[in-house]
Amino acid sequence: MVNMLLSQYNFHEEWARDTIKKYIHSYNKVVVVPFAFSNKAMCNPVDWEKAYNKEKGKYYKQIVGPFIDLGISEENITFINYFKDTKDNMKRVIKSSDVVFLTGGLPDMAVEHVLEKDILGSINESKLVIGVSAGALMQLNNYYISPDKDYPEFIYLKGLGLIKENFYIEVHYAETDMENNCIKKALEEKTTTVYAIKDTGGIILDSDKIRLIGDVTKFNRD
Repeated sequence: MVNMLLSQYNFHEEWARDTIKKYIHSYNKVVVVPFAFSNKAMCNPVDWEKAYNKEKGKYYKQIVGPFIDLGISEENITFINYFKDTKDNMKRVIKSSDVVFLTGGLPDMAVEHVLEKDILGSINESKLVIGVSAGALMQLNNYYISPDKDYPEFIYLKGLGLIKENFYIEVHYAETDMENNCIKKALEEKTTTVYAIKDTGGIILDSDKIRLIGDVTKFNRD
């Protein structure tokens, strides 16, 4: 499995394009797993359609745009519907896809929904897993969340364990004092390495090799 950890839906842009194109090909089939939502904000099929429907979904173009720009046909991009698809159908679509894409949002909810639908095993068999923001955090064994509008306090959480290396990441890194304090805390308490990924940055893990692309800063424990 190759894992990509990103902060934003901009991996088709110049800072990442040439590197990403080594892994994504025009004939690939992509399955989008948009599970990083609050059960209060999205609680029925109508809510799901408002977010991810091809014609009117609020987030649809943001998600498919980079893949289309990289040459993948829109017909080869499938969204798993949390409310309508059966568990068996979810597994079938994942196993028949070349790329699994994990969206941004709430990482703890994304992990909960993946486990609830019993699709972790299928994701674990994938060739390429790409995650943006929450979709990056949830791939780790363990991660932390810096305080923001959704999470008022610093918190450690358990991920899906798609990546075995024991590093942590800070997504959307903007070099703020708050972020730097969170990085320092994680280094003191949990890990020897934190990668701070800016909005034009990413990490690729390929055969246990870690490659940094764009704006990423590596912090080590003193």
